[in-house]
Amino acid sequence: MACVGKVEEFDSSSGDWESYIERVELYCDANDIEDKKISSILLSLMGAKTYNALHNLLSPAKLSSKSYEDIVDTLQKHFNPAPLVIAERFRFHKRNQMKDESISEYMAELRKLLQHCDFKTGLDVALRDRLVCGMHCSSTQKRLLSEKELDLKTALELANSMETAAKGASELQKKSLENEVH
Repeated sequence: MACVGKVEEFDSSSGDWESYIERVELYCDANDIEDKKISSILLSLMGAKTYNALHNLLSPAKLSSKSYEDIVDTLQKHFNPAPLVIAERFRFHKRNQMKDESISEYMAELRKLLQHCDFKTGLDVALRDRLVCGMHCSSTQKRLLSEKELDLKTALELANSMETAAKGASELQKKSLENEVH
């Protein structure tokens, strides 16, 4: 039976180990690969550079004797050492919306930064606050600040609709100016 999908070898310069492992696990699940074979599949897929790094990290033990969990954990510590929570929170709180970045793109970046902040509770409040405080459009920011009860969902809906309206108005004004010139 042919395999479904493809997983390329891991590239430590541009890849995220956690995402790579998630893709390997999805690949194994989609192809009904038995649990006892997953470590062999991972070792086969990861590529020579990653395989050699793992070999050096676990030497003198044979890689075939290591469990899937041992392999993943060893490479996780190697490629993605545990981040410092205070540094991650600093990055999160300092992140502002870039000039040409949409609200959706900004939120995606905030969620990415939030991954290692270790906020036990209040994730939506932290995201809402950072969204409002870090956005570059002052009129949208003022509108959100005027809301008495503002949750993350409402903040996103309002910010996205105001962004869409601003783009639409800008395009209409641009077309209007073009028509006046001609």
